[in-house]
Amino acid sequence: MSRTPAFLRTTALAAVLATSSLMATAQTAAPPSPASSTASPAVQASPAERQARQAEHHARMAERHQQRLEQLKTRLQLTSEQEPAWRAYVARMAPPDHRAEASRGERPDFARLTTPQRIERMKAWQDQRQAAHAQRMEATLSFYQALNPQQQQVFDQATVPGFMRAGMKHRHGHDRHDQVHQKGPQS
Repeated sequence: MSRTPAFLRTTALAAVLATSSLMATAQTAAPPSPASSTASPAVQASPAERQARQAEHHARMAERHQQRLEQLKTRLQLTSEQEPAWRAYVARMAPPDHRAEASRGERPDFARLTTPQRIERMKAWQDQRQAAHAQRMEATLSFYQALNPQQQQVFDQATVPGFMRAGMKHRHGHDRHDQVHQKGPQS
């Protein structure tokens, strides 16, 4: 059996993990739409309220992230020799703290920037995200190498994205298509 499919599967898994981790922690800062400026004051939140909701959201996400890591560690049944690899993995997988960036004033008012300035800022953010993706993929691969084959199987199963575990194909009618073709034409 070739090692290439396993390497590709591991790399794809790492990419999916990195992407889902970043998606869970990403902040979206969309400018207010014209319709929102005419909405009632009860619908519009003040900047302080939005910031409080974001902080609450980040706290919930961090708590869920920590719970998933603890569950994964329990399922892997790590040995004492594997603990340093686990600690390094957890440290490198930690999501970035967007609140620290915001408190340093690194988020400009996009309305005041020219289009080329906005594009340059977005390119810089994209480069940062890609570097974070690469760091998470390397952390995953490094930790995965420290696991024994049984633990690797547990890791593979535990880290499949939720929509794949739930059988996403069933939501798009593929199961019905498969059933028709398995039964053959009905008369």
